[in-house]
Amino acid sequence: MTTNELSPRLNSIIDAKRAALEQRKAKTPIEALRALASMQSRPNPILSTVPDPTEPIVIIGQIKHSVADNGQVMYDPVSMALRYAQRHVDALALFTDEIVYKNGLDDLMFVSRAVDLPVISQDYVLDEYQVVEARAAGASALILSAAVLEPHSLRALVSDAQRNRMTAIVEVHNFDELRYALTLSPHVIAISSDNPFTPEIELDLEMTRRMRDLIPRHIRVMIMEYLTTMEQVEVVADLGVDAMIVSEHLIEVARNIRNLREAFNSP
Repeated sequence: MTTNELSPRLNSIIDAKRAALEQRKAKTPIEALRALASMQSRPNPILSTVPDPTEPIVIIGQIKHSVADNGQVMYDPVSMALRYAQRHVDALALFTDEIVYKNGLDDLMFVSRAVDLPVISQDYVLDEYQVVEARAAGASALILSAAVLEPHSLRALVSDAQRNRMTAIVEVHNFDELRYALTLSPHVIAISSDNPFTPEIELDLEMTRRMRDLIPRHIRVMIMEYLTTMEQVEVVADLGVDAMIVSEHLIEVARNIRNLREAFNSP
C-alpha cells in the first residue's frame, strides 16, 4: 500500500514526518548517529531466535498516554516502564513518533536506560536514518508498517534493522501485505486487523487465524491489537501466537503475569 491510499490524516502525518526527518538529517549526519549507536549496549534479544514450543508467550507492556477524569493527559513513561518491570513483563513498546507525541526519542532513551528490558520503538519508519536514531536511543526492536511503506522500502528497512542487530517486526493488515512480508523473512510478523488510524480497532478473529496459518514456524507471530481484558487474552491464546501487547490495567486485573501466561497455556 502506498501513502496515497492511506487516510488523509495519516498522509498529513507522513508528510510532516518526512519534512522533520530532512531537518534532522541536515542537523545531524547519519554517520554521527551511527557512532552514537555503536556506543550503546548490544540490543536485548526479543523474538529474534527460532521459536521453541516450550517457551512462554512474550508479554509486552504498552507505554501509553492516559486521560484522567478531568481531561488532563497523564504521561510518565519512565515510571510506567518501572511499574511494568516490577510486574515482570518481557519487553516494552513505546510510541516514539514525535509528530504525534513530542519528545518520543528522548522518552525512548530514558526508558531504555531505566529498565533492563527490550524496548520496541513504535513509529512510522520511512528511512534508514530513523532506524539508526532508534538504535542510538537504545531500542532493541522496531515496528515496520507494510501499510505505510512501498515494498522496496520495506525490504531495505528490514535489512537495515537486522544490520543494526535489532529485531525487525513487520506489521501487516491484509493477505497481500502478508505474502510480501513472508518473502523478507523478518524476525517477527505482527498481525493487525485494521489499517492505521481506523477509529475502532477490534480483533478480526477469522482473518487473523487464516493469516496466522500462512506464517511458517521459523517466523515469530505477534498480535498488534492492544489487549485490555482477560477475555481478549483467552481469544488470542487460541491463535498460537508468540507475543501480545497488554495494558497495565490488564496486568492489574489479572493480578500478575503468571495468570496471563496460564490463560495462554490453558486447554
